[in-house]
Amino acid sequence: MADPDRPRGKLKIFFGAFPGAGKTNAMLTAARRIREDGRDVVVGLVDTHESAELALLEGFETLTPLGGSELDLDAAIRRRPEVLLIDELAHANPPGSRHPKRWNDVDEILANGIDVFTAMGVQHLESLNDVVGEITGIVETETVPDTFFDSADETIMVDVSADELLVRLRKGKVHMTEVERAKAKTYFSKGSLLALREIALRRTADVVEDEVRKVRAEKEIDSVWKTHEQLLCAIGPETGSEHVVRSAARLAKHLDAQWTAAYVETPRLQRLPAEERGRILNVVSLAESLGARTVILTGGDAVSALVEYARDQNISMVVVGRSNPRALRFTRTVSDAIAAADESLDVVEIGRAGAESGAQVPTPPRTPDDEHPRAGEKRLRYVWTAVSTAVTALVAAIPAFHLDLVTVATLFMLTLVLVGGRWGRGPAILAAILNVLVFDIFFIPPRFSIFPEHPQHYVTFVVMLAAGIFIGQLAGNLRFQARVSSHREKRARTLYEFARDLAELKSSAQVIETTENFMSRQFRARVAVLVPDAQGTLVSPTGRGMTNPFDSTTAQWAYDQAQQAGAGTNTLAGNEYLFLPLKSPTRVRGVLAVRPERPRDLFIPEQRHQYEVFATLVATALERVHYVEVARDALMMARLRSGDVELELQLRPLADVVDTSLEALGQTISRHVVRNKVSRELPPVPADPLMLERVFLALVGNVAKHTPAGTHVDISARVVGNDMEVTIEDEGPGLPAGREEEVFQSFTRGDPQSAKKGAGLGLAIARTIVEAHGGRIRAEPGRSKGARLVFTLPLHRA
Repeated sequence: MADPDRPRGKLKIFFGAFPGAGKTNAMLTAARRIREDGRDVVVGLVDTHESAELALLEGFETLTPLGGSELDLDAAIRRRPEVLLIDELAHANPPGSRHPKRWNDVDEILANGIDVFTAMGVQHLESLNDVVGEITGIVETETVPDTFFDSADETIMVDVSADELLVRLRKGKVHMTEVERAKAKTYFSKGSLLALREIALRRTADVVEDEVRKVRAEKEIDSVWKTHEQLLCAIGPETGSEHVVRSAARLAKHLDAQWTAAYVETPRLQRLPAEERGRILNVVSLAESLGARTVILTGGDAVSALVEYARDQNISMVVVGRSNPRALRFTRTVSDAIAAADESLDVVEIGRAGAESGAQVPTPPRTPDDEHPRAGEKRLRYVWTAVSTAVTALVAAIPAFHLDLVTVATLFMLTLVLVGGRWGRGPAILAAILNVLVFDIFFIPPRFSIFPEHPQHYVTFVVMLAAGIFIGQLAGNLRFQARVSSHREKRARTLYEFARDLAELKSSAQVIETTENFMSRQFRARVAVLVPDAQGTLVSPTGRGMTNPFDSTTAQWAYDQAQQAGAGTNTLAGNEYLFLPLKSPTRVRGVLAVRPERPRDLFIPEQRHQYEVFATLVATALERVHYVEVARDALMMARLRSGDVELELQLRPLADVVDTSLEALGQTISRHVVRNKVSRELPPVPADPLMLERVFLALVGNVAKHTPAGTHVDISARVVGNDMEVTIEDEGPGLPAGREEEVFQSFTRGDPQSAKKGAGLGLAIARTIVEAHGGRIRAEPGRSKGARLVFTLPLHRA
């Protein structure tokens, strides 16, 4: 067990683009260098294929003999060197090992305070697995999660040119697996090698960029370091913003740079009509479609927010639209203001000559529900402002107080400050106007006249009015900043609570139900999470899915195309729902459907951005629980097949096992009509109750996952000869004709390097358990609707 008081070890990864790049050689060379400096370095496991690497190993203490393929994890932790060398980070451990992958072993070693040097290739990185597979023709089954790769304290890119590798390949100096040798013409073509090298270099650059950002944060460095080309495009409310975004996209492509499009929500922009907000949202969507990362910022001043964001993200170039020409200009243009705020920023000003083009985001018709929930309260503020001015005038007019004009003016100014601080800009400006009029008419001679006797009173009126407007503006900005801070705090708390709740969940059904309940409550909206069944058709496990066929079609399109659709978008915008694809690092996990009580909420950029953040959290949670279930099932499968698990056979009524299994499924199956037809008159079955429960959990749970809510699930059993035959039948889409056997396979079929996915481990485990009991399981072929799974268990053990 790791010592919690011992600091975690540091991880150094030697990263290469392809086999033969020299990762192991570079790791051993670095290890010899630090050993000469006096550090305790031990070889845990190194896969050597060249005489040069064998020479580099001389003098090292080795825990695993040369030629050995598995790491002795306990021996490594007991030895506790300062630095441990472990090759092939992505290697899969054999069944029965403590961890399924070698990177899990490395994680435990790091937790024990031991530094680790390791090596891996770009083809083993999880997020790039499919991309590399398309280039090389080989989909690697052994991968390392990006989160673990990114956690490395140092990543060393071991690089070699494609021509040099081809020379080494012809000389037989590159070790290849059997699969790589079979695909050598594709894998080791010059085009493939160049593509892999570019991918590896870009991924390493991302890691270095993160390291630079950490250093800047630790050192509190505000100035921008121009370590790489990156653009920040400012999206404003003016017409011509689409042209600015397109120009920024072309510039980013020309510079081969990443770019971000930012929209700043200021107090003035918050008061824009829905049509203008819809146009801005259209520009944000356009930037996303052109490859930009989009962000919604808030602040009292757009320039300050943009400069602060550029500094935080270490972005050196800001692209803005040219300000509209004015006859008289008393303020700086946006480009001049940004340049003055930070001289290290390069500012590119784009003309707005390009006409707006492309379909505009449609806005829904205004309904009574669209009115701001506090609109009545806001109108009441102006009434109370007029009342406050009247009360002030009455107090100032009391004869007993004997107030002179200066004191009366001061009293009105005090009222103005209180109104502005309490109710904001609009009421403060109204108070300024009313105060001047009341002071003039009722207190300045001649009374009840708007024209004073002495001209100097006009100066008093102007000062009072100017001060009132200034205080109103100041109060409005302060209230906006306070509201923004409160909103940010609430949003951060909401995201934290949602992420915390998701982190505690252990199944996809729990993630879906929690998401729908949490978001419905927080956003006052109808929310549904739709996931694909075995055929790739979206279904709603909780029954909150689409009842309108048009909505269902739109949701399916969003899933198939991995793009947003529905209300507030340019695709099938006639829907009431906004459909957000749940995109995880490996695949699209489903669709998040949102229908707010106020449709106009979909056209508020910041609100829309928050929906997208929630969709990302849900996708990540679904991905996590999927792999948790996969890892748990894989470990159980390995133990069953290796014979490490002994069945604890008991004579139990099958009806009891079915009842216990259905109770354990709980909410997972609650949206389906389960008809349990297993009679208690049947003879007991000699079986391991817990294992048999796993069979029902897998079979019935699979039905709940892949069939629409509200459909029937029938469970029945009968005695056939010396066997108990159990049948589970559903009303779902059924199984593909001729592929009934595939649902019991573990992930892949045929070629082990094929990328075609199977049905997962759940049904494969069910088959293994049934066969361990001496029974058989099958899917009945030739059905026109629904699936029918049948398994048998012997009534008597030999």
